[in-house]
Amino acid sequence: MRVMLLDNKDSFSYNVVHLLKISGLEVEVFDNEVNPESIDPEDYEALIISPGPGNPVNHRDRGVGMELLEKEFPVALGICFGNQLLGYRLGCDIYRTEKLMHGEIDTMENRGTGIMSGIPDRFIAVRYHSLAIKPSRRVVVDAVSVSDGTVMAFHSTDNRYYGIQFHPESYYSQHGKEIIENFIGVIREHS
Repeated sequence: MRVMLLDNKDSFSYNVVHLLKISGLEVEVFDNEVNPESIDPEDYEALIISPGPGNPVNHRDRGVGMELLEKEFPVALGICFGNQLLGYRLGCDIYRTEKLMHGEIDTMENRGTGIMSGIPDRFIAVRYHSLAIKPSRRVVVDAVSVSDGTVMAFHSTDNRYYGIQFHPESYYSQHGKEIIENFIGVIREHS
């Protein structure tokens, strides 16, 4: 399966690429300033939106992320900044968290829905963010942080968008590969 990864100029992007590749995906990487007209969503089974700096509300930070989402890829996965961008697209408010998370290990409370299905009720993951989403009626919350209740994973009500706020590719995050394998299952369902 071939996926497109939109790189939001983040040092973790190629760690995400590595996780996707060891999970069996063929990954093509594009900078978030790519000409959206040069991208045909029919060439890919999914769009992955990488971590990155900034706020997805700001056009200069998100680059062409919104334009690519308008192209109707079959499914999309957002990680960290990508999670926030998908949430923003789905009508979620973006807010600044009380505490800056920079490589913080935290416990996640999993609700077992979306791509979090089959993952233990509680697990450890690494957080790198200062922004988060307030859910809109168009998202289903799949996991939250035990320490502060921040939304850590969601999926859209139409089962096309999946967001993860924590970093599944981090060495200290548990079950990252299984979460990506669950997303591959979603890709298969939409193929």
